[in-house]
Amino acid sequence: MAYSRNNSPEKIKVLVVDDSLFMRQVISDLLNSDSGIEVVAKAANGLEALENISIFSPDVVTLDYEMPKMNGLETLEKIKRLEHAPSVVMVSGYTQKDADITLKCLSAGAVDFVTKPSGSLSMEMLKVKEELVSKVKIAAKVNPKLTLSYQEKTKKISGHEFKIDRNAGAVVIGSSTGGPAALEALLPQIPQTFPYPVFVNQHLPKSFTTSFSQRLDKECQLNVEEGEDGVLVEAGKIYLAPGGKDMEVVNNDGVRIRVIEPHVGHETPCIDVLMTSVAKMYGKNTIGIILTGMGSDGVLGMEAIKNAGGKTLVQDEGTSVIFGMGKEVVEKGFADDIVPLDAIIDKLIELID
Repeated sequence: MAYSRNNSPEKIKVLVVDDSLFMRQVISDLLNSDSGIEVVAKAANGLEALENISIFSPDVVTLDYEMPKMNGLETLEKIKRLEHAPSVVMVSGYTQKDADITLKCLSAGAVDFVTKPSGSLSMEMLKVKEELVSKVKIAAKVNPKLTLSYQEKTKKISGHEFKIDRNAGAVVIGSSTGGPAALEALLPQIPQTFPYPVFVNQHLPKSFTTSFSQRLDKECQLNVEEGEDGVLVEAGKIYLAPGGKDMEVVNNDGVRIRVIEPHVGHETPCIDVLMTSVAKMYGKNTIGIILTGMGSDGVLGMEAIKNAGGKTLVQDEGTSVIFGMGKEVVEKGFADDIVPLDAIIDKLIELID
């Protein structure tokens, strides 16, 4: 059964943390405008945040990074050590530096993030009202400590001898909410001898996928690159779909990456677009994996993989921050196997061998 802390009709209690008085008020007003949410307290820094958590026991904390006395990451790490820790949604800037910091926070246990449209003191927060409200509601229903357990289960597999032709097939992975932490636990396990290219589609904005690919490249045994248009695909490399665009693979004097304008009405980058193209290219030698995430992106892609004769895996509910995309795939009958995050690489190697 899914972990749930706030399934009652009572309002979701939120603590808003930001060093700017203006931003605290704006974020609070946006959240309070929803009938299902109540901002119970505000804090100007991490020390005040911890005090208010002990007093008000919020379900969710929206947390800025740039703060005096104790920054967002330091605050998050202390929150995660609390016995009854609330979920945390980072509210960050959109620059490369902000992306690096936010990804560290996601790895440290933040459930999700919302980017301020125009920097740390954003006058345009109304643009992200729907996203902010939605992510706070999602955060109120998940196990806030789950992402921390990912890193504890990470193991590196090395020296495995594959007995198949290199580049004969491909692995394609889709993830959303909770995905960055899951991918940081999963991808470093792939052995250096892995014979297939691995395509990864994580819902992230552009500056974030650049930072994330660099971060993963330092941690993984395989080289990790952000997908670039026209690049020739190589076995034993991981290609991360770039934010703000959609990525697919095409046959153009060899298998190549193609980066295209995003499809209207879909999350970007779109998992279905990438998975469908990989299934078309690699057929029965395609392995599709859906990890934690909200929504239904990936269902059509996993269907395409099944129809091509490939294999499909879904991260199980017990280890998913959000069992949304995976649940949709399972209910449609497109999942060959449902496995915990820490068992996916063993299962993947079993399928290839």
